[in-house]
Order: sequence, then structure tokens, then C-alpha cells
Amino acid sequence: MTGKGHGILCIRRDSLEKIIWVIGNNRKEMIEAQRQINSTGSMRAFCMLSFEAVEKAVEKAYASQSAQVRSQISTPSLIVLDYVMANKEEWKLLLFLKNQQVLAGVPLFFMTESRNEELDEECYVRGATVVLTKPFTRVAILRMERIAWQHEVTKNYEKMLQKQAGDLQSAREIMRLNQQLEARNELLYQIFGRYFSDKVLDMILDNPQGAAIGGEKRELTVMMSDLRGFTSLSEELGPEAVTILLNYYFGKMAEAINGYGGTIIEFLGDAVLAVFGAPMNSEQQTECAIAAAITMQNKMGEVNRFCEKKGFPTLEMGIGIHRGEAFIGNVGSEKMMRYNVIGRIVNECSRIENYSVGGQVLVSKEALDCVDCPVEVHNHMEILAKGVPKPVQLSEVIGIGGEYQLRIANVEFDVMKPAEELIVFNMSPIEEKRVKEETVPGRLLEFSCKRAIVELYDFQAELKVYSDVEIFAAGQDGKAVFTGVYAKVVERHFNMVTLHFTHVSRSFQRFAGMEIEGAVKVNGEE
Repeated sequence: MTGKGHGILCIRRDSLEKIIWVIGNNRKEMIEAQRQINSTGSMRAFCMLSFEAVEKAVEKAYASQSAQVRSQISTPSLIVLDYVMANKEEWKLLLFLKNQQVLAGVPLFFMTESRNEELDEECYVRGATVVLTKPFTRVAILRMERIAWQHEVTKNYEKMLQKQAGDLQSAREIMRLNQQLEARNELLYQIFGRYFSDKVLDMILDNPQGAAIGGEKRELTVMMSDLRGFTSLSEELGPEAVTILLNYYFGKMAEAINGYGGTIIEFLGDAVLAVFGAPMNSEQQTECAIAAAITMQNKMGEVNRFCEKKGFPTLEMGIGIHRGEAFIGNVGSEKMMRYNVIGRIVNECSRIENYSVGGQVLVSKEALDCVDCPVEVHNHMEILAKGVPKPVQLSEVIGIGGEYQLRIANVEFDVMKPAEELIVFNMSPIEEKRVKEETVPGRLLEFSCKRAIVELYDFQAELKVYSDVEIFAAGQDGKAVFTGVYAKVVERHFNMVTLHFTHVSRSFQRFAGMEIEGAVKVNGEE
């Protein structure tokens, strides 16, 4: 039976039920919330429709606490507060709840019709443990039940410890430890809520066995991205500047990946490893990976506007995408573990990404064969990657149709200009990130800020397509014109080689007339 009095909706309770206070001024929503919560059999909802109703409930909670007997309305295990109601009352109700000693440590949920990053942030700042949308989903109800149970266990454990500490005079220390535990639990929920999409978070919380060590083999789409020439760039910038730059860059990349249902496995220096199709299965995992990659490339415009504002050099990023079977799950020990992906396709994806240049998205044939919507391809290539027994067929994807309708901005090559004087490119091949001692000389014919065409003096010189080189450029008198430039060989026809720069130095920028105002000092130079 339900009843009402003083604006409070209540029902008869069982002593084992956990009390949930639901506070909101929409009677229809409150009745539905009460029905959902009570249906679990382990929780009992008290829905309060006004500030006055909350005040009366708090008075009864104090009375039941002092009498050490649980009355019909006693101390709750969880409070769910309507965001709109609290906001309209200028947060007076929230302040009132926080000032009640009887409610100290009780977890606080906010409920709202819709969520966004700004609203979530405000709720977390005001003390929310979790932000839920209404009407509640089954996962939301299970989350309430789990948090309420955790609170009751913690509260009962705290009481037992306080009793044992009476002779040891350590009650204050125990309280401090319990407060740390509550703060840690709150932080965990905030971190989950901010770094996973709602769908992924619901699945994780709905399957608590997922926190155990172990995993499964599954068909996955793996993505790896990497900034071109960032190792050299980081040596030019100070640690603080590198941190500021990477934080902004990773933030933009995470937006794109999470926006298409991807899961970031880890950040590796300036690189990102992500998977699509886990922990949630997805039939469109490869399409989503390609859409995310194109979005990431387009977000590099925002990153470089940020760089220009801060006086940092511009950046370029290469991306590789591959698909196949891999192990995905929790790896580590009982004390420390992380969600990880392991398998041949991860290593192969890393090799694919190594062949990309700035602005490119290279997708393997295995991945493209699984795509059901139109994709726009710029060119095809076949590579021999170290550790891969057979040639890998790749396509440079610049657009995807269907429901995505995305295209990489500015995919056209820039205009090159002829070299007006004799410039010798001394190119030293790079293998396994080590610069070889031998050099391959050639004459610069045309160049731009991104590319160069070089005529090799010896057409039999060994300079493989897709190999990386370090360039030392000298004039006719043998003096250095610019140094510290890195590039990838993207085309070769006999003794004609096309290079795509992966990192250019300030000396090259001055040579090419690319110097910009407000540039930071590098090695003591403006």
C-alpha cells in the first residue's frame, strides 16, 4: 500500500531493505521512480516532493538515530536529488542536506533529463557520486543498489571498528581511514563517468565480473596514431610546454575516439592505442574506427591553432587501422591490473602506422573488407613490414560515407616551388630509430612546407620507399643550409625521389620562408 503525508510518498518496509531518498517536485516522476526502486525487493524508496518534506524526514532520521531504533523514515543509504529542482532553489536544499550530521557520508546521486560534459562537471563539483538520466534504466537501478549496499557495509564496518577502538583510543584514525575509503570510491565513479561513454560504463557496471583478471579472444579493430617528429620537437620545447601540448592533443583525440564508441587502451608517449569492438561488441566497429580517425585528423586543425597561439610548432599525425582476432581483457595481478589488448594484429597495426605520414589514415585490406558503407580512397600500397611474413596491402582512406559522411579536410597536396639555387640533400636512412652512418646525396629540385622532390646523384643508391631519413642540406659551397629535418620516402622512380617531411626545423622554416611571428626560442635561436 502507498500513502502520502506532508508531501512524502512511502510504503511498508522490511528491515532488510535499504532506504533510498528520492527528492524531486514532479509527482508523476517520483511515483515511477518509487515503483522502479521498490521492484528490486532490496530497496525502499521515500519520495519527497518539497523542501518541507525533506526537513521532516531529517527530523525523523535524527530521532531514530538517537533512539537507536529505525523508524518508518530513518537514515538513508543513498540520496537521489533532482538537478532542476535543486538548481531552481539556488542549491539551498543541497546545502541543507550537506549540513546534516545524520546524513554525513551518504552517497549523493543527481538525476536529470539529459546529460552533457558541463552539467556533469557541475554535479561532480557539488558532490555527486553519479549522474543519472531519468527515467532510470535497469543499469541505473542496479547501480543504486550497489552503492547503497556498499554504504551500508562501510557504515556497519565503521561502527564495529569504532567499538573495538574504544580501548585503543584510535577512533579518529579509523574515521580518517573510512573517509579516505569514501573519497576513493567517489573518485572511482567520477573517473569511470568521465573517461568512458555512457554505454560502455553501463556495461561495465552491469557486469561486475568484468573486474576480474582474464579476458577473451575477439574480432577487433585496432587503431594506432602517432605525432610525426615529436621526439625531436620535444627536445626543442621545455618539459612544461610538452606537457601542456600533449594534454591538449590527447584531449582532442579522446573526444573523437570516445565519440565513435572506441576504447583508449593507453597513451604511449605521443601515440594513442585504441580498440573498437570492445568491451562492447559492434558490427560497425571498423566503420566507427575509420570515422574516428578522420575526425582525429580534422581535429588537428584545432590542435595547431592552439599551437600557434602558444607559439609551438605545428604538428602532423599519422594513423594506422587494422582488424583481426586479439585477446582483450584485464591483465596483471590481483593488486594491479589494466584493460589491455594483446595479439599479432596490434603489432601489425603498429607497423602500418609507421608507414603513414602526417595527415594520413592507412587502413589494411583485412579491415576494409569488413566495411559495409562507401569509403573514399586516395591510393593503394603494398608494404613489407618487419615481423610480418607476407606483404600487407594498405589503402589511404580520406573519406567515409553512409551515416558518417566524413572527409579529411585539405587532403590536396600543397603547391611546390623550384629550388632557385643548388641545394644538396644528404639523406641518412633511419632503421629501428637509429640514423645510419652512410648517406645518400641528391639535388633538391622542388619543395614546399610538406614535400620535396630530389634527384639522386646515384640512381642505384639504396633508398627504399616508405623508409625514413634524416636530412642535412648544404649549399654549393658545402656550408649547411638547414639541419634537423626528417622525412619519409613516399615515391621513387629510378633516381627521382619524393619525400614527405615528418619534422622540419626552424632553420628549414627560414629557408622556406615559413617563419611565423611569436615563435618560441629553439636552442637559443629566435
